[in-house]
Amino acid sequence: MTLLRAENKFTLSAGAGPAFPVRGLKKMVGTGYGAGGSIGLQLNDNICIVARGGYYRWQFDSEKINASIAASGGTAGFDVSGPFVAIPLLIGGDVTFDGAAVRPYIGLSGGVCLLRWRIAGSTPGAGSAGERSSSWTEPAMSADAGLKVVLSRTMSLDIGAVYIAFSNADNRSEPSGFLGTKITGTNTATFIGVLAGLHVAF
Repeated sequence: MTLLRAENKFTLSAGAGPAFPVRGLKKMVGTGYGAGGSIGLQLNDNICIVARGGYYRWQFDSEKINASIAASGGTAGFDVSGPFVAIPLLIGGDVTFDGAAVRPYIGLSGGVCLLRWRIAGSTPGAGSAGERSSSWTEPAMSADAGLKVVLSRTMSLDIGAVYIAFSNADNRSEPSGFLGTKITGTNTATFIGVLAGLHVAF
């Protein structure tokens, strides 16, 4: 018998923490931050259908951008700033394993990611280049894993990590019009969010 039982048909989770860019995305931005939440329908003690959402934000990093451009033979010397924002909206499922005080879980989800960036600054040899921005939506998927530390029959401390990937097939994730070149070289942009918060069953 588990402490979080199936008679609690619904779940709510929310957490926040750092967000680490991976692969091509880390060539443009530094470590960011984010928050995520979910609402779930508990099918039994172990399986839950989940709708997830989140907000993740980074800042463009001139040092990373210049290093990437120089490595590809381009002209470095950009001095830029601005936010890159990802808002995933996903549906999937979680499997939580039995445990008295600590319950591990894994999950998979799919959906879309709302994306937005804004960049301003100067370019090498041309000085100020003003400001540019873009907003769009891409298909996305996520995989998550973590631990629920049971606090009571209906409440747990939720500590986990989520890996989110979204399409970058047309390179819209990078401000190539501003930079004059594409630097990520990937068809998929990815990041990892490490979140700590609460999970409640009701």
